[in-house]
Amino acid sequence: MRTLKTLLGLVIASMMLAGAQPALARHHHHHGEMAASGLAGDTLLIIRHAEKPEQDNGGPGLAPAGEARAKAYASYFQHFELDGAPVKIDAIIATADSQDSERPRLTVAPFSQASGLKIEQPFPDKEVKALAHWLAAGEPNRTILIAWHHGKLAKLLNQLGADPDQLLPDGMWPEDTYNWVIALRYDAQGDLAEARKIVEPAFAH
Repeated sequence: MRTLKTLLGLVIASMMLAGAQPALARHHHHHGEMAASGLAGDTLLIIRHAEKPEQDNGGPGLAPAGEARAKAYASYFQHFELDGAPVKIDAIIATADSQDSERPRLTVAPFSQASGLKIEQPFPDKEVKALAHWLAAGEPNRTILIAWHHGKLAKLLNQLGADPDQLLPDGMWPEDTYNWVIALRYDAQGDLAEARKIVEPAFAH
C-alpha cells in the first residue's frame, strides 16, 4: 500500500511540475523584476532624443543641431552594425508627446520616413516600468530602436535587466550628452547577454 501511495504521489507531483513549467517560463524574472521571456533573441538600441533648445522655454522641438542629428539618423540606423554585422531594425518606439517635449518622436521621425517603420508611442516619459513589461510581452527576435528622455534612461536600463552604473557615468545619462547608443542583446531565454555603450560618429551638421 505504501508503494502504491508513493507512486501516486510521484505521478501527481510530476503532473503538477509539468503543468507549472509554462507558467515559470512566462514569469521568468530579470534583474529589473520584469517578465522577460518576450525579449528572447531581442536587440534593443536605446538613444536619448537629439539636442534641445538652450532655453528652458525653447518649445517642444529640437535645436538646429538636434534637427541635423535626427536627419543623420535616417542613414545611420538604416546602415547600423554590431560587431561588423548589419542590424535591421524592426520597430521604433518613442516617448509619448507632451506639452513640453516632442523631441523623442522628432529625433526618430526621419529614420521612420526613410525606413517605412511607424513610430509607436505607447507610454509617457515616466512610465518606463510599463514600457519594459510591454516589450517583454511582445514577440521575440526583434530589433527595436527606442528614443527617450535622458532623465529616465537609467531606470529604463534597470527595468530591462542592465546595470546603469556599468554603462553610464555615476549611473546617469549626462545632461549634455546626445551621441550615445546603448545596445542590449538578449539570449534565447530572454536573459540579458550583452550590454554596451556605443559612441556615434561625428555627424556633419
